[in-house]
Amino acid sequence: MIKTLRIVGPLICLLSLASIAGAQALPAGYGPGRLQAGFTVSYARPDFWYVENQQGQFVNSDPKYSRQFILGVSGYVDYQINDRLSLEGDFHCVCLITALDRGELTYLVGPRATYPIRRFDLYAKALIGFHTLDIQEWQDNVGINGGTGSAYVAGGGIDFIKSPRIMLRLLDIEVQRWPTFVPHTINPIVISSGIAYRFH
Repeated sequence: MIKTLRIVGPLICLLSLASIAGAQALPAGYGPGRLQAGFTVSYARPDFWYVENQQGQFVNSDPKYSRQFILGVSGYVDYQINDRLSLEGDFHCVCLITALDRGELTYLVGPRATYPIRRFDLYAKALIGFHTLDIQEWQDNVGINGGTGSAYVAGGGIDFIKSPRIMLRLLDIEVQRWPTFVPHTINPIVISSGIAYRFH
């Protein structure tokens, strides 16, 4: 929890300062009912390296991989409820380039608060949904539990309005928590960048 606060806390402060400073008027077509759909490339620190040994201790299953990131793709949809609030749904498939033949999939939805500054949108979000640990090669992962469970996320990022129709997602960070993961809770961090199309 402390790690999560250290990462998300500064982003929340940044968003608060942006709101206090007073952002410019929203671009045309930004208001309620706007829909945008995007595609991103995603990196993750998966946090699935630790397994339980015979003494009941959690040890690194393979230390040489412990600091490696895994790579995949993501998609998201935002529906604008009002000038500052939208509903976001996203799907991460961080399973294309992955050590130990394990990938992470998440299916998430929740509110997103946006603070526009000129052509930039700073945002914070809180999502809830499901995760899946995708075991790609079972023979290489004996004793590792795959399967699906609940997940929730605190995150945020920066979008750039390239044109009335094109939005660039410069940076999106999600600090995920998988409370039902077996044998213990894990906290993957997913970082994404990509592009979206805005429907008016």
